[in-house]
Order: sequence, then C-alpha cells, then structure tokens
Amino acid sequence: MKDNLKQLLFSFDYALVEPGHADEAAKALKNFVTAVKKTDKEIRVSAISFNEGKEIKIVDTPIEKVKFPKLGTGSNTTGACSMLDKTSKLMDDIGMRLTNTPEEERPSKIILTILVFGRDNASKNCTYERLRDMIAHQRDVYSWKFFLITDFSINMEKLGIAEDDTIIIKHVKGDWFKQPFEELSDKIVGLLQ
Repeated sequence: MKDNLKQLLFSFDYALVEPGHADEAAKALKNFVTAVKKTDKEIRVSAISFNEGKEIKIVDTPIEKVKFPKLGTGSNTTGACSMLDKTSKLMDDIGMRLTNTPEEERPSKIILTILVFGRDNASKNCTYERLRDMIAHQRDVYSWKFFLITDFSINMEKLGIAEDDTIIIKHVKGDWFKQPFEELSDKIVGLLQ
C-alpha cells in the first residue's frame, strides 16, 4: 500500500444542490478541499451522482483539481433518488480498480461519503440490505471508513453507518452546506493526520 496516498469517494444526490444554492455548495466544497489538502497527503477523489435518467461516469481526479461543476449541480426536481444503485456502482467500480492496481500503488485509506436528502426511491438494482452488507464488508475486511451527510436519520440506521459518522443537514437559511462540510472536514482531517 502507498501509505501517503488516500482515496476520497463521494456518492451524492444530484438534487441536493437546488437552484440558488450552487454558490453555497461550491464555497463549502472549496473550503473542504483546502482543509483536506493541508494534511500533506496525496489524495484522489472519485465521485458519482444520483442524477436520475442519465448515465453519469465516475469522476476520478487528484484533489487539487476538484471543482464543484465537475461533481455536478442540481437541475433534477423530480425528487427521484437512486442512492442505493449509484453508491453500490461506485463501490463496485472502485473495488475493481483496486483489484487491478498493484498492491504497492493502492491507497492506504479509502473514505466514502454519501450525501443524500430524503430516502432512496428510484433504485432498481440494489436494496438497503445489499448496500448495508457491502458497507459492512468494506469496513470490516478492508478498513474503509464511511460517512453519511443527510437530512433524514433513518438512512443512517438502514445503511449501518454509526451515529458519530453521520452528519445531519440542518436547513439553515442562507447556507445549507457550510455546517455539514465543515463537520466532514474536521472528521476527515482528523482521520488523515
């Protein structure tokens, strides 16, 4: 394993960023990236969105190149969320990449953050039980770390993500993203140091 190399994964709700909130989200993400870069680790970011009805490829980039538009902004007002399908796809894809990467080139830490408003209501290929089992396997066998940012605490229970690793979004007027990304920054920086 490459001790200094860390991999951050994001599975996020495309509708999370509603019109009028894109600047807040971009600023929160920029502050997050700045905080995490200070750890002096080599960090790669991979992300997939829940955007329903479109094939979204998995973004894969060094953290220095992360920009909010690359992760996406929301125009999906259908309320459709395929979090289970997209998160399991991201985990499968990264698992295959790691399998095909020589051991000495693999990141020493994988951290997956799921960002979701509401509940999954559009997945067709994955269930809460299957994703919970996938999360438990990666956590227990490969020491992956999981965080959840949500406004709906039942997601935490259904996915088997610890309460300490769950950040509840508070719908603060004027800035929905500052608080959750600051909390996530603190948690991830603490893990990486």
